[in-house]
Amino acid sequence: MSNFFQTKLEYLRGVGAQRAQLLGKELGLFTYGDLIQRYPFRYFDRTQFYNVVDLHEDMSFVQVKGVLRGREVIGEGPKKRLVAKVGDASGELEVVWFKGVNYLEKVIKNHQEYIVFGKPTMFNGRPQMAHPDLEEVTEQKAGQSFLQPVYNTSDKLRNYHRVDSKAIMRMVSDLLKIALPQITETLSPALIQQYALMGKAEALQQ
Repeated sequence: MSNFFQTKLEYLRGVGAQRAQLLGKELGLFTYGDLIQRYPFRYFDRTQFYNVVDLHEDMSFVQVKGVLRGREVIGEGPKKRLVAKVGDASGELEVVWFKGVNYLEKVIKNHQEYIVFGKPTMFNGRPQMAHPDLEEVTEQKAGQSFLQPVYNTSDKLRNYHRVDSKAIMRMVSDLLKIALPQITETLSPALIQQYALMGKAEALQQ
């Protein structure tokens, strides 16, 4: 790889010196080269949307789309939590967060349509998700479906610095946008053609 991949992570958009220092200490990521070779350990299937009525606790991670209502903060101190309901045409899903309540209270909007992604459970016979991911539905995201990469991180990064798997996914995506022209193919064209292989740049995008 070229000298481009020796560039320190702090120069990547949205990272900065403090976050770069933490990424180095916690995950051993110091340069563009380190990050671009940080591979996901699995993928979440986000190619399908489910109706609320079809959710059950034997499912793995799934996504639904609905309007959020009834957002409220319950309890105090360690028992403080944010609860809301997300409804579609088939029913209502209760969503709850026990961490980051003060921040979430500012950004989560009543009567907004969201894509909700998480692990469904049943509570008193009703579907529930704890700490789901939320994304506002826009024209670009209304019907999007994809396989979402999942990256290892650390409790310190995730809980205190908001560097979770999705944050690393965004960093890798931002890096790929500027890195692809710098990637040098390591296999000969004949070998790639003979075994129907994808090129290195394409493989990193996948």
